[in-house]
Amino acid sequence: MRELQKAVCLVSPEEHQILRLERLNFTESQRCDCINYRAGQVVEFHRRARGGFKSGERWEVIARDEKAVTVLRAGKRALLPLTQARSFELYERREIALAAGDSVRITKNFRCGVDRFSNNELCLVAAIDQGGIHLEDGRLIKAAEAVHLDQGIAVTSHASQGKSVDQVIVSVPVSAFSQTNQAQFYVSMSRARAVMYLFTDSKVALREAVCRPSERLSPWELLIGNSREIRQTQQAQKLRPPIPAVDLPAQERGRGYERG
Repeated sequence: MRELQKAVCLVSPEEHQILRLERLNFTESQRCDCINYRAGQVVEFHRRARGGFKSGERWEVIARDEKAVTVLRAGKRALLPLTQARSFELYERREIALAAGDSVRITKNFRCGVDRFSNNELCLVAAIDQGGIHLEDGRLIKAAEAVHLDQGIAVTSHASQGKSVDQVIVSVPVSAFSQTNQAQFYVSMSRARAVMYLFTDSKVALREAVCRPSERLSPWELLIGNSREIRQTQQAQKLRPPIPAVDLPAQERGRGYERG
């Protein structure tokens, strides 16, 4: 897709390698466990935490052992407060090639000077220079450090919520059916103002996938649901009328014993 955009001069052939932050999407329990940390990862705080950590600070993971994770910022070392995993998120640095004309998606709410950026916001790159990434609307993203953005050509259904565009191309391969349900499909297909295109490997299997409810059940809810079904089955069996006994003729009963 991007090569085609270059061919028709929608995207500049002059590319710049930009560092971005990719969220690892670890649960709170996973962030509490030292085993999930690697040197080079970035810890970003979104609230204060014990040990002098402030909201907005970024620390780099430099070492870990079985009991602690050591982080570094501006030459200062500290132990990461794992018991306060709600106060921070974990990221990895990734490179992304950007050029003028590219569409990018903001992946976190943040401010850069006086400019504000919202999560899942789609922006168009006007130019890239030493100052950073200049957007078409006049805002500037300073790229001295890794930034919270990703390519904006293709986005997930979750990231597209609240967006409206003229045309939508939805790709739902069989390999993605485990993530397909009623709500996801509705969000994907309702983003277009004029035209929608849908591509899939199997229309029959897709019909079944999009009929699945979208509610997420916890393990406890699943256990309760299974117990409820068992109780309902047992009650139904108790209420079911008994099968009437049939008094067979003596000769028939005798034949049964003889065959035995």
